[in-house]
Amino acid sequence: MVEKRNQQNFVKKMNEEFEINKKYDILDGEDDVLLLDKATFTVRRFKELVAKKFDYILNYIEAVEKESRNKSISYWMQSLSINEETTIPAGDINWSSPQEGIDCQILKIGAKGWQKGKLKIEVNKSFQSVKTQTSIKFCPDEPLEPKSPLDDIRQSEEYKKLSNNN
Repeated sequence: MVEKRNQQNFVKKMNEEFEINKKYDILDGEDDVLLLDKATFTVRRFKELVAKKFDYILNYIEAVEKESRNKSISYWMQSLSINEETTIPAGDINWSSPQEGIDCQILKIGAKGWQKGKLKIEVNKSFQSVKTQTSIKFCPDEPLEPKSPLDDIRQSEEYKKLSNNN
């Protein structure tokens, strides 16, 4: 009984690791469309909104700073003061969505329909360039059927004539 439970736990853990380690590809089709719940975005617009929201969160206290004398998160993250003599300047702040991904669908330009899968978001804020970069990655639930090398031949006029004669 214990051995069976251990085996089931092992299989469950392996399945979870497989799900986490799926192959995610960067979405570089800026005009492809994402569907998250009931909201749709082009990839370009989604990346813009994520970067804008990230910057807003890092700097959200700046608007109140004059009245409350608080500093923004961005201000506090620009360096790390270990003690009075030691201050380490910041490099980048990195944020990522959950490891298991976010349920979504994508409609790629030229595709025949929506494709279900998981989305990962990675945001990088550089203090040196003050730039925010956003990367959107997608992993399909079911991989697309690979194109057969024979598909082009089957579409040719010669093949159609030969197959009609038989």
